[in-house]
Amino acid sequence: MADDVVIVGGGPAGLAAAYECVSHGASVTVVERLDQVGGLSRTIPFKNSRFDVGPHRFFTKNREVKDLFHRVLGEEVVSVRRKTRIVYDNNYFDYPLTPLNAMTGIGLRSGLAIAGSYAAARVRGGVAPRPAESFEDWVVQRFGRALYGKFFKNYTEKVWGIPCHRIGADWASQRIRGLSLTAAIRDALFKSGRSSIKTLIDEFSYPRLGAGQLYEKLSALIVAGGGRVQTGLTARRLRREGARLRSIVVENGHGRALELEGRHFLTSAPLTDVIGMIDPPPPEEVLQACRSLRYRDHIGVNILVSGAVFPDNWIYVHSEDVALARVTSYRNFSREMAGNSDVSPITVEYFAFPGDDLWSLNDVSLIEMAMRELRQLRLLTRDRLIDAFVVRSEKAYPVMEIGHQAHVATIKAWLDRLENLLPIGRAGMFKYNNQDHAIATGLLSARRALGLGRFDPWLVNIDGEYHEATGEPG
Repeated sequence: MADDVVIVGGGPAGLAAAYECVSHGASVTVVERLDQVGGLSRTIPFKNSRFDVGPHRFFTKNREVKDLFHRVLGEEVVSVRRKTRIVYDNNYFDYPLTPLNAMTGIGLRSGLAIAGSYAAARVRGGVAPRPAESFEDWVVQRFGRALYGKFFKNYTEKVWGIPCHRIGADWASQRIRGLSLTAAIRDALFKSGRSSIKTLIDEFSYPRLGAGQLYEKLSALIVAGGGRVQTGLTARRLRREGARLRSIVVENGHGRALELEGRHFLTSAPLTDVIGMIDPPPPEEVLQACRSLRYRDHIGVNILVSGAVFPDNWIYVHSEDVALARVTSYRNFSREMAGNSDVSPITVEYFAFPGDDLWSLNDVSLIEMAMRELRQLRLLTRDRLIDAFVVRSEKAYPVMEIGHQAHVATIKAWLDRLENLLPIGRAGMFKYNNQDHAIATGLLSARRALGLGRFDPWLVNIDGEYHEATGEPG
């Protein structure tokens, strides 16, 4: 018997969609490749402590998503005061930067160079403005080349693995939108208790037992509502008959295949993987567009150490002499992430492409590398290591290279011809979005599949908001 909706992926988008389905009495099945739900937002128990797959904060302007978060978690929500810093050249800088911290950290000469470069960039922008094509253009035009070189370039290239002049300006405008040097200084000097700049939100909500607690609870509610959430199943093929998908073929860890029929299909698996699974396949230009898109892999070296560590939620590592990009202490999100008061669970993050030397390192070598670099940054010494494990996430971040929009548009134009397939979430839509965006795309896609309105999840904007005029019932 066919389900009303079959969902590939048990992360934020997929579970939000399934929750919406059971809320309307629809039959739904979620298939998840891993052995637990949550995707990149899952929480992994280890030696009585808990580790997220990198840091996750919850903040949204979308009232419906916020209400869902609090309704599902109830009293399990804790409020976290954000403290983050940047490390550059073994100096630590508050984020957002304060004038005094910046001047004392980088010295008078460098401080004056940043100020002069910033002033020159503002003058050039006023006299001869030009459109920014790349991330580098966008940042240099707004902050000056000196600040770009110290506080943007190296970290960004660690994360994305390509030069900043090849990253699209649209990604910069999305992730650093609303931030200016003068605004950062103003917020530092005249704090009102609430920053008006999205990048600088200084308080956020968090589940008491980790980001994955939200999705574990959602999964339980879906099952209680009559839905199915099946882990350990990998999607292999999407069978198509003309403009409709008929079924999905999944495989368990023992190689046994199972075919699931559905009336509608929502997919949060990587967009390029989904296109590659469709049988019969789409036209060659669509396949070529997929080959032109890349994802970045994520490596989390999860370390349990004795005692307390740094006071930050996470630290951005801009130093060129280490490969790690970010380090997080979950004890500074929720005390209950640590098994007891004498330990701290932390994650050291690296990014790679398939086949990179970094990706090819074995777990022991990665743990040794992480401990060596933490010592080099004066964050941690090896004698405090209790135990560690490594989590590798393939195709974690869609790479926002210049020109990627055209390739996505080609794929989307063909997908729009299919009557019952909708991609959702970060990887599924090839959009660099946050949890709230992903949840919103899942909710809207479920409503569209159930015939509740002409909702278009592609119109969820960078604040996680949705223009209701485009989603009227009908």
